[in-house]
Amino acid sequence: MKYLIDNKIEFNSDDGSLFYPASKDIIKLTLPASRLLEEFLLSDGRDLTRDYLLETVWDRHGLQASGNNLNQYVSILRRNLAMLDCHELIVTLPKVGFRLNTSISVMPVAETTQQEIAPVPRTPLPPSQPLAPETRVVTAAPKKKTLPVILLALTVLCAAAFGLWKYQDDHDEKTVVTHKESGCEVIFLKDISERRQKDAMQEVANIMKKNGLQCLKDNVIIYNREVTVSNLDTRRTLLSLCVLGKNREIISCDNFYHYKWIKP
Repeated sequence: MKYLIDNKIEFNSDDGSLFYPASKDIIKLTLPASRLLEEFLLSDGRDLTRDYLLETVWDRHGLQASGNNLNQYVSILRRNLAMLDCHELIVTLPKVGFRLNTSISVMPVAETTQQEIAPVPRTPLPPSQPLAPETRVVTAAPKKKTLPVILLALTVLCAAAFGLWKYQDDHDEKTVVTHKESGCEVIFLKDISERRQKDAMQEVANIMKKNGLQCLKDNVIIYNREVTVSNLDTRRTLLSLCVLGKNREIISCDNFYHYKWIKP
């Protein structure tokens, strides 16, 4: 289902995308965030209690979440919508829950079906001219190139196997650091020395502060810097804030990318 929010943002609940035609920006929401936004858009401004949202967005889909998780996802929705110039779509109801701001327009968008698409007229091909009786058409049989094709396929397979081995070799090691104050675990997708861990944790703290994030005991952070062979400072930093289930399994993650190194 597609919705038009504030006459300028297109939301597709099928893939969780927010599209802003004015700047061509696209934001992909996680599955829980997409379900939560659709609940607000379908509510017609009714008061939505916290228990109702936890049940419809998480419990009915076999997931577990807490009030802190709900607050985080509402904060993420507000921040993403604000990036697309839509503010105050979600209103907080103290001690109750949330509701949709009815002063901001929300309209379902009808999708175009195949029947509504006008057929494209085709230009008829000119009639073929018959060959003269004395004309002979000789088609040369294609030369067999079986051996070069086989060699090329083997080369591609060997290169792919080497790339997979190299990727696994580079990602086998990781470092897990527990934040002393919050008890939140930070997983670095590479081996980090004890001397480097303090600076790495400071980088994580800077990104969390910049994006207004908070890591609690039922969260885990996955952090990675992508390696590059370029001398330019264009390497990408990834931080994933993930929600853990009852058995400490990862339920969902929100990803934040930075295309310059974050220095403490």
